[in-house]
Amino acid sequence: MSTASVGRTSSAIPVRLGARWRLAKGGLSLMLGLTSLFGFLLASPPVPSSLRLGGGVVLLAGGAASLNSLQEWRRDRLLRRTMHRPLPQGELVPAQALRQAVLLIGCGLLLLSTCPGPLPVSLGLLAVVLYNGLYTPLKAATMLALVPGAVCGSLPAVIGWVAGGGSPGSPIAALVMALLVVWQIPHFWLLSLRYYDDYAGGALPHLLRRLSESAVRRLLVPWVAALAAVMLLFTLLPLGIDGVFRDVTFVIAATLVPVFIFQTLRRHPPDYRTLFIFFNLTFFFFILVVCAARISLDPGSGL
Repeated sequence: MSTASVGRTSSAIPVRLGARWRLAKGGLSLMLGLTSLFGFLLASPPVPSSLRLGGGVVLLAGGAASLNSLQEWRRDRLLRRTMHRPLPQGELVPAQALRQAVLLIGCGLLLLSTCPGPLPVSLGLLAVVLYNGLYTPLKAATMLALVPGAVCGSLPAVIGWVAGGGSPGSPIAALVMALLVVWQIPHFWLLSLRYYDDYAGGALPHLLRRLSESAVRRLLVPWVAALAAVMLLFTLLPLGIDGVFRDVTFVIAATLVPVFIFQTLRRHPPDYRTLFIFFNLTFFFFILVVCAARISLDPGSGL
């Protein structure tokens, strides 16, 4: 093999790996892995087995995302937000996406099966069914597809909770689900507003085809207020979110609502990209604050 051929081969490897990372929506999968560790820490002190949990959720989420990319690649070609994904661009072919999806889902479920009890792997399988079996096909038919999608997005944290020994019927499990569900609605609407033409003028059923941009922007405020309220509820439960951690939680909740009220009252649309980043960074900062509060607890406190 010539030097030039070796150079081309070695330079192509990062490109192919990058395409596979984007096919699996690597950033989103990592965030879902973080939420599983968040759920775990609410139930148990950090232990080495929590890394298997986080890794299992990341792999499972990446596999489900790869399968979703395969399911939607023809539609993705038509949308500005998704037209540069690996399958529409021809960087990968559908058979490669299918093999990646099967491999990652299988490895993810295998890792989750090593967690205590049958619930973590069962909930992981349920998440794949909801995401790829209900949410993805229903997106083309009804706006209500958002419901199974939001439930699915909350399951990684619940998987972490039960893997840490928490009861699925606990009020804390319900609060964790509420936090993730309520966060996802503004998250999705902000993304839609950022790519307004894709959704307002597209073929998919969407709220932007029924309401104006300003009306949807105003709807963000009660949902963000609900998210701030759920965040504050975490300080009322016996989770050890005291002192500086409680104060920081109050600051986070108190910052979110005024920012969105101000953006809603503006005459001109805000920079939705900046608002999207602010909203999600604030949310995940809250997740990190709660995780830090739990890690800082005295193991002998019984929490």
